Amino acid sequence: MLIYLQMLDTPEERAKFEKLYYSHRRTMLHIAMKILKDHQLAEDAVQEAFLRLVKNFSKIGQVNCPRTRLFTVIIVRNISLTMLAERKKENVLERPEAMIPIEYDLEEDVLERIAYEEVLSAIRELPVLYRDVLYLQCVEEYKLTEISKLLGIEAETVKKRAQRGRKKLLEQLTKEHENDDA
Repeated sequence: MLIYLQMLDTPEERAKFEKLYYSHRRTMLHIAMKILKDHQLAEDAVQEAFLRLVKNFSKIGQVNCPRTRLFTVIIVRNISLTMLAERKKENVLERPEAMIPIEYDLEEDVLERIAYEEVLSAIRELPVLYRDVLYLQCVEEYKLTEISKLLGIEAETVKKRAQRGRKKLLEQLTKEHENDDA
C-alpha cells in the first residue's frame, strides 16, 4: 500500500486512500477470486485495481458510499475478466485444435456479439439509477441480493430498479430499431 500512498499529494488524500483500501479490499478480492479462481491472480487483479483507483482518485467522493463501492467493484471485475480472457487466449494458443469449435457458426457468433454490444451501449445510456443495477445484473451476472449488498440498498429497491430499467431499456432499443427502419 505504501507505493499507492506515495502517488498521492496530500496527507488528507493518503488518509482517504488508506480508508478506501481497508474498506473495499476484501470485497474486491472476493470478486476477483470468484472470477479467476486463483488467489495469486486475484491479488494481482486487486493490486491493479488499486493502481487505477489511485490514478483516478479525484473521481472518488465518499469512501463508504454505494457509488464508490460500485466503482471499485466494476474496476476489479473488469480487470479480472480481462485477465481471465488473456489466460484463456494463452491456453488456446497452446492448443491450436481448440481454437475453433467443430460446430462453430461465424454468422451466429457475429450476430450475437453485435446484439450484445447494442444492448450494452443502450444500458450505458440509461439514467444512472437503472444503469448500475442493470449493468451489474445483465453484464456482470450478479443476483439481485448480491447487488443489494454491493450498493447498500434494499433488495426490493434493486428489484424495482431492475424492472423499471429493463422497461426503459426495451423502450430505448425498440425506438432505435424503429428509427433504423425509417
